[in-house]
Amino acid sequence: MNTERYVKPAGAPEITATLAGRRFGLCGFDTGDARRITRALDATGSVYLSFDERLLGKSAEVCDVMLIRLAGVSPEGLRAAAATRVAILVACPSRALLDGASAAYSWSSDFIGEPWSDAELLLRLFRLVAPPRGSRAAAARGPRGESLVLLADDDPEWIALAGATLRNDGIAWRTAENGLAALRLARELVPDLAVLDVKMPQMDGFEVLEAVRSEPGLQGLPVMLLTGSDDANDVKRGASLRADDYLTKPVRPNVLLNRVKRLLAPGGSGATDARPRMPASGVYPGAARQS
Repeated sequence: MNTERYVKPAGAPEITATLAGRRFGLCGFDTGDARRITRALDATGSVYLSFDERLLGKSAEVCDVMLIRLAGVSPEGLRAAAATRVAILVACPSRALLDGASAAYSWSSDFIGEPWSDAELLLRLFRLVAPPRGSRAAAARGPRGESLVLLADDDPEWIALAGATLRNDGIAWRTAENGLAALRLARELVPDLAVLDVKMPQMDGFEVLEAVRSEPGLQGLPVMLLTGSDDANDVKRGASLRADDYLTKPVRPNVLLNRVKRLLAPGGSGATDARPRMPASGVYPGAARQS
């Protein structure tokens, strides 16, 4: 699994943001191809795992997509892959599909012809993981009985304080200790609000916010940025990414609760407005004075 810090490459920002934090499994590739694939995935902040074909059953379902080289996996392994619920991207010569090799044309989610370019690989992965434009993943989950807030911070003491504050007011919460984990949980849960610390490992709060605003299924998610500094450049950057609020540490529990409830209230976000939310004064309401 890669653990290097996320570094955003040049290219289509929506593709990069959508792939960041996703889990991709590799099976059947030789050393050269595997190195090439992982280098391309590293550039998007993805997480990758190498699988022995004996683990292509339930174990593979921890991934968002499995990448399988058709010629590198036995018939038994391919049958196990075909039976999983995870999306499968098969790599093989196009002629092999037309000739009916392993019936891959019928059970794979998509295929990529050998040889392929890195750009084509990333585009096909994007198309497999991106939700339909304009939809929210939570729509299919049904209504929640209570609001859900995602708290992302690598400070366990602050998480404990914030969690207790929300719990005492009947607001459910989940936590993430780094930016990649926060992005994965946002995709999985589609919370009603995300509170992101600006300085986090792997992806910082700005990078998570940029990914959220670039991803069709999460664009409307209200986001509050939390930071230990009220530096004007940080505030302006948050505004340019359409953050809905900005708080500086230390945060009093009643201030945090009031801001959270304000954003959870109907019409309290406005995150879908494409214009920056920076007021004329150049600071967010309460960025310098918490209330």
